[in-house]
Amino acid sequence: MPAVLLRFMRCLALLLALPLCARAADFRDPQEQQFIVWPNIPVIRATDFAEYAADRKVFEELHGGKDPATIVAALQAVDQLQAHHERTALAELGRSLNVLFISELDRLTRATRLRSPKLRFDFAGITPAELQRPAVLDANALAQLKAKAGQVTLLAYMTYARTEGSAIQVTMTLVKTNDGSAQSFTVTALASQAGAALAQDVFHYFYGTRFAPYRNPLAGSEWLQPAPSHQDTLVSLDSASRYCQSQGAELPSASDMEMGETAGIYHEGIEVKPERLYHLRSQELYASERADGPRLRPNPNAQGSNAYYYCIRKKASRGKK
Repeated sequence: MPAVLLRFMRCLALLLALPLCARAADFRDPQEQQFIVWPNIPVIRATDFAEYAADRKVFEELHGGKDPATIVAALQAVDQLQAHHERTALAELGRSLNVLFISELDRLTRATRLRSPKLRFDFAGITPAELQRPAVLDANALAQLKAKAGQVTLLAYMTYARTEGSAIQVTMTLVKTNDGSAQSFTVTALASQAGAALAQDVFHYFYGTRFAPYRNPLAGSEWLQPAPSHQDTLVSLDSASRYCQSQGAELPSASDMEMGETAGIYHEGIEVKPERLYHLRSQELYASERADGPRLRPNPNAQGSNAYYYCIRKKASRGKK
């Protein structure tokens, strides 16, 4: 492989290492900013890209994205690779994923009548000819080129591999030039449909509603399982209450049970199993939504072994055991 092409391959390979840098809380931040995306998107076979993984550290200077000259080098690498792999990509995929992806994003933007597109694919005033000029530029021309390069906020590349039949798996990675953070999207589709499928994923990510992060409704409390001998066993109200007290806890209220059930076991809550009744500290019973009858029920036999239970207690303060 020619030394020039190898150098460009190494420079793009660095983009895969950029996600190791500090990530923003949300890749779409700042929320009101329009991202200028470099429109040349190399489409590289995954096997080709892997060959240069060992060379990523060579261009560590790009990680911070503080020097405009390193951004220019990255743009040059992207353009060279896009041209190098275009023929192979077109031959093997039938169509250019680059063109299909951008055109589908544009169609979705127009179809939803977005007034302020979040993504704009633009050379930011830099023509490919300017980038590929000889490296010996006068100081004024080089300064202008660096200033223009600073307008580009996102670079992109795709890697693909064949799957069964005529389908391919394509991963698109967007990289921020200012901090090196990255966001990837992967689809498996027919070669003629992969570009559009990627565009839909990217479109929904950037333009969909940004929901507020989950907050545990019982953040100051923690749930305890029943005693080992009480697992999946009907017990009396007294037995359940005594065990909870032995753990520095108590039986939950109806509100506790509702909030715990809403959170679920993967978000610091509980699982209320169907057709079960649970003891409450009010001496009532709490029923699953799928059980017949009201959720809150009187306990007709508080001394009998007639329900299941969870315990709940306040979380210990930091520094205390």
